[in-house]
Amino acid sequence: MKSFLSFPKRLLEVCNSTLAGIVSLIMNTKIQLRLTVLFIILSVIPLAITSFFSYRESVTAITSKTSTYSAQVMSQVAVNIKTELDRLENDSVDISLSELTQDVLINIEDMSEWEIYNIESSLRDNLVKKFSILHDVSDVLLFSNSGRRIIAYGDRSFKLNFKKDFLDAYLKQLIEKKGTPVWKGANHNAEGKHVQFATSPEQMNKSDCILLGRAILSLDTREIIGTLIIRTNEKYFSNIYRNTNMGNDADIFVMDSEGNVVSSRNPQIPAAEKYSDPQLIRELLARDESEDKTFYFDMDGKTYLAAYAPIKSVGWYVVSTIPYSYINSEAREIRSAILLLSLACSILAVLLSYIFTLTISKPLKRLVSAMNEVKKGNLSISMLDKRKDEIGEVTDNFNKMLSEIKNLMEDVKNQETQKRKAEIETLQAQINPHFLSNTLNTVKWLASAQKADNIEAIVSSLIQLLSVSMGKGEEFITIRQEIEYIKSYINIQEYRYYDKFKVVFEIEEDILDYKILKFLIQPIVENSIIHGTKSKMEQELIVIKGFRHDDALKISVTDNGVGIPGDKLSRLIAAGQKARMPSFSGIGINNVNDRIRMYFGSSYGLQIESVPNLYTTVELSVPIIGREDIW
Repeated sequence: MKSFLSFPKRLLEVCNSTLAGIVSLIMNTKIQLRLTVLFIILSVIPLAITSFFSYRESVTAITSKTSTYSAQVMSQVAVNIKTELDRLENDSVDISLSELTQDVLINIEDMSEWEIYNIESSLRDNLVKKFSILHDVSDVLLFSNSGRRIIAYGDRSFKLNFKKDFLDAYLKQLIEKKGTPVWKGANHNAEGKHVQFATSPEQMNKSDCILLGRAILSLDTREIIGTLIIRTNEKYFSNIYRNTNMGNDADIFVMDSEGNVVSSRNPQIPAAEKYSDPQLIRELLARDESEDKTFYFDMDGKTYLAAYAPIKSVGWYVVSTIPYSYINSEAREIRSAILLLSLACSILAVLLSYIFTLTISKPLKRLVSAMNEVKKGNLSISMLDKRKDEIGEVTDNFNKMLSEIKNLMEDVKNQETQKRKAEIETLQAQINPHFLSNTLNTVKWLASAQKADNIEAIVSSLIQLLSVSMGKGEEFITIRQEIEYIKSYINIQEYRYYDKFKVVFEIEEDILDYKILKFLIQPIVENSIIHGTKSKMEQELIVIKGFRHDDALKISVTDNGVGIPGDKLSRLIAAGQKARMPSFSGIGINNVNDRIRMYFGSSYGLQIESVPNLYTTVELSVPIIGREDIW
């Protein structure tokens, strides 16, 4: 019992957990996608439901109207056929009651051939007036009880000749009905040929037909005195409904209660033969008294709508079979129209939802992109948004906040710049005592050993370096000038480190007039000479390269000296290496890196790559600055 009572609580917890998961999934989805999906759901689902019910109602209406129309058409065709049947039955009564018919059938045994011929001629003359206009009746035959045949109407040259089995069975049926009309369908199989190969007129006379027969009663005794057979062309009846349009591949035919086809406009449904599908016959007989004169049935793997109308006086049925595919064709057209309209509306809904959500997501994306740029250190970005909605307010506040940050950063930068300039000016104003002492000792030794031949060269190099070191207030010099100062420095160091190193310049000619901060390359070359040649017996090779790469200027100094171990490499820039070794400027690699970043930003600076006892490469990257670009 306790477990049962706790079930609703657990169900509520599961529902809450599921709902929380759905909400979390929605909250973690992009706003534009959320809004787009929402708009699509709100537009497509009602549209789909409306389209479905519209299609279903359309199909129902089309099917119902088709069924009603088919039943009405079959009823009218049945009325038209019944009218012709009644006319022929009345004609058969007139023939049966005529004096000539009564006389010949009663007295035929006592008559001569000439008398019989005269009566046939008289009968033919009377019936020509009746049947020659409509051309529906081809033959009228009288049979006496003894089996004697009288041709009351028809072609005497090509006499109507039924096969004996067929004729005997039919005459027996007429006698059994005792004067009641008996209708029967027949084809050329029921007729016998006069010759082996029938001539054209005879062959023309042999076609599907409908027979009306009845026993003839004596007017005096009411006894059967003979039989009457009227042969009418089946086409006369099929022409009644031949042009009735029931749809593509639809058939109309007349069938009796035994399933025999009496009349048909389709050669594939031959007259006087059983209908090919027994299911239709069974269903037709089972529904004989039903008010609904339509039903569906399957034949040859296809579904058909059958509509029928009975002709009760003769036991016939006028039947039409309409392929369901034809009935459904209009429904398919409606379905296609609905689908196209739904698709167009869906596309329009998606397009409008995309445009609408874009007005929200696009400014948000721009705002996020601007924030990412600020996160990377780009404070120069600014957003222009004249919108009056909430996003416009956020953008305006973002611009104000960014402006305040830029002002604060500018103040800090100015302070740092002034501080760095003071440090650089102090460094540039001083001469390293160790370097000056060693240089002067070198000059003294040269003057003593070489009779003062090289004193002018080394003193000139020293004067040039001291001039750059003390400076004239210029912060930027050309690469050409920097190379000249490096060569002066190398000239001095070659006398100190005799044959210990060799410097190779590979500077592209196009970049020699670009501007760089002074003393950017010299400290790197100095570091290669001082640290690279330490404890190394063979001559060191230093290669200085300069080239343009995209929108940046690359200068690298590579030496094959002792290299830098991995643990010391990370400390080289951090510690700055500020002059434990005798150096000229006292500016370490750390200072070079800081100066580049201070002037040009964090995208530029130094990169060091070294393999102990193999090589060391220091590459600096600065922007391309021409003479007109100097601040």
